[in-house]
Amino acid sequence: MRTFEILLLIVLLFILLWLLFSRKRPHWLLILPGLATLFAALHLAFEGYRWQMIPAYGLTAVFFLLALRWRDATSKPLRLAWLGALLGLLIWLVAVALPVAMPVPFLPDPTGPYAIGTFTTFLVDENRLENYTEDPDDNRELVVQVWYPAANRDGETATYLPDLEIAGPVIAEQFGLPAFLVSHVNLTDLDIWLDVPAAGDAAPYPVIIFSHGLTGIRMQNTTMVRELVSHGYVVAAIEHSYANAITIFPDGRVFVYKPSRIFPSGSSNPVEGNPLVNIWANDIGFLLDTMAVWNDEAGHLLNGRLNLDQVGIFGHSTGGGATMQFCLQDSRCRAGVGLDSWLLPVDDTVMTQGPSQPFMFISAPRWLGPDNQARGQAIFNNLTADGYNLVLDDTQHYDFTDLALLSPLTPQLGLSGSIDSTYSLTIQSKYLLAFFDQYVRERPSDVLTQPSPYPELTIERNLK
Repeated sequence: MRTFEILLLIVLLFILLWLLFSRKRPHWLLILPGLATLFAALHLAFEGYRWQMIPAYGLTAVFFLLALRWRDATSKPLRLAWLGALLGLLIWLVAVALPVAMPVPFLPDPTGPYAIGTFTTFLVDENRLENYTEDPDDNRELVVQVWYPAANRDGETATYLPDLEIAGPVIAEQFGLPAFLVSHVNLTDLDIWLDVPAAGDAAPYPVIIFSHGLTGIRMQNTTMVRELVSHGYVVAAIEHSYANAITIFPDGRVFVYKPSRIFPSGSSNPVEGNPLVNIWANDIGFLLDTMAVWNDEAGHLLNGRLNLDQVGIFGHSTGGGATMQFCLQDSRCRAGVGLDSWLLPVDDTVMTQGPSQPFMFISAPRWLGPDNQARGQAIFNNLTADGYNLVLDDTQHYDFTDLALLSPLTPQLGLSGSIDSTYSLTIQSKYLLAFFDQYVRERPSDVLTQPSPYPELTIERNLK
């Protein structure tokens, strides 16, 4: 909970305990309802409304109104008043439980020195037709978000999920959750600034591309993105249209994921998934082509800021498969990382020909089932460059995204494992940064050579 929320609940509890157990109600006690009202106002002004605090708002209003008719009392409280205070205490317990169970998401603070800027852009690939729309003449359209080292921390701050009123209910539905469970996600403190000028010291910066999973969203791994950018990387995330949870194009068109569009057979499978990971790999290539134009474009925010000779790729789930596919076919990939990757749809050539770049797998013990795990292990064993296979105990598939930070109840909802989510993502971000530092920037990292300091983390190395 946040500061003013905690202070408000403490004052309300003090009032309730006084009403329950004290025989006296002097006039000076009027300061407490006034103080509760003040903390509620400060909370709304600086921290923002959220529905989880409605019981606390109600108690504050009741005590404020009662204070207007407050009288000295030296006798024992009336039975009705005592019962009212007891009911108020039960409401107070609910007022504590709701924000604790569904807190404002907190992302681990980035450890690097750079401020973080971001912008979102819309791209059309005039050289590719769209496979997943009804019009055969449609071109491939993408929404891309870019994060970069910023020159300052001025201006408007970014929100986690733009168009929350549209996207929030859709994303909640994808996971079988009620919409109110994600309604407060934009209260997250990101420390990211919109369209702020890019930093110039140490430029040009290496470039990392992120690919989300099936029904994912471009900002789903913001924790990792912030860590990379704070250390001097430019990170771009592609919203892979029609196979992500929801795409909102600038002209107002909205597309929600429909399984039948991607998997005509009715369920996800490697055969129909193979064209998908190839399309996504080509999305990555198209984005890098576009970034090369930005780098040479006078007046572009990232003009001269991109080192496109130092490119890393990482992805989650199907995005991990797309990462592998792209590294197989495009030498611009210097190194790749797969987060609980779905590797079954990747071209079969992966078993005999590559990839030739260093690769790191970070996965849950199940790794999307025995067939996928066996394929991943075979790819790892056959790598011709350095490889790392990290397994994080007590994790599930969405522990490799920010989703696990939404609520401490995600393990009970089947959305994460029993591992502490902040701890888990801190470990993952540490190894992700170390890997890209060593193989994209060519800055050797002791993190990769030392034994795991974390009892939950197992590291298998295949060094060449």
